[in-house]
Amino acid sequence: MYNEKLSKFFKAKGLKQKEVGEILGFSPAMIGRYLHGTANIGSEFILSLSKNFPDVDLNDLFAPEDGQNMVNEAGAVYEKQNMLNDLEDIEDRIHNIRLKLAEKKFEE
Repeated sequence: MYNEKLSKFFKAKGLKQKEVGEILGFSPAMIGRYLHGTANIGSEFILSLSKNFPDVDLNDLFAPEDGQNMVNEAGAVYEKQNMLNDLEDIEDRIHNIRLKLAEKKFEE
């Protein structure tokens, strides 16, 4: 699971939850939830993780333990940068939708 891989990654770097939280911009409690698997990580966390720890391999982080390819295309591997670009594009689209809703005085 990704939470175990993240724990090992940060432990190998000698970082505590508080330090990880400061680097990534999340509270130590939230980092603890991510690392213990009691909260699902979101796009903001993934973007911050990738920007602040460029050596983390997102493909490996989310790869299934049994080695099965979750993508239907044989041998398909999505590059880290493509994933980040997709996440940033989604974040931008959500932001634009919120702005349009605010103009029409809709509330979330």
